Amino acid sequence: MEEDSNQPYLGGTPADTPPVQQTVFVQDGPVIPVQKSVAAKVIGWFAIVLGCLGLLSAPLVFIDFGAMDWDGNPVTYSMSYKVVTTLTALVSGGLAAVGGYKMTNYEKKGIWLIFASFAVNWVGGIAEVYLSPDVMGLGAEGSALLVGASGLVGIFCYAICGLIVAIPLLMANGGME
Repeated sequence: MEEDSNQPYLGGTPADTPPVQQTVFVQDGPVIPVQKSVAAKVIGWFAIVLGCLGLLSAPLVFIDFGAMDWDGNPVTYSMSYKVVTTLTALVSGGLAAVGGYKMTNYEKKGIWLIFASFAVNWVGGIAEVYLSPDVMGLGAEGSALLVGASGLVGIFCYAICGLIVAIPLLMANGGME
């Protein structure tokens, strides 16, 4: 007996396997390959180098280089100044180095880590100015003004650095993931 191939039914053995749920992605436009920007790698390497320099130079705070004030008197820094400066350098240097590494791998998290490094440096810089000895003879009011000026100038400096670090984000197809 010969089977008719125009029959309206299906043949075969039924199976007891459950249906598999699959997600279907519909793409409504052409696929355009995007070349990743080299800016992320270059800025990432700069961040790695500067972060490592910060890490390596952190212990140098504890060396007395014989600084003098305006009158020729030796300047001595307090231990709290040295600790704050060292911790600021270690934390911000580590964040910058790790953030730079992540930027070279095109990860957005690296940019945010470098921004965090800027924030740590800004706060640490204000604390360092506050804790530094009064070598210029400004008095309490002058030192407070110097701390405020340091914070204000730091905002502008870190804003410019932040724009440079954010260049891969500002590009249309920078390739950051």
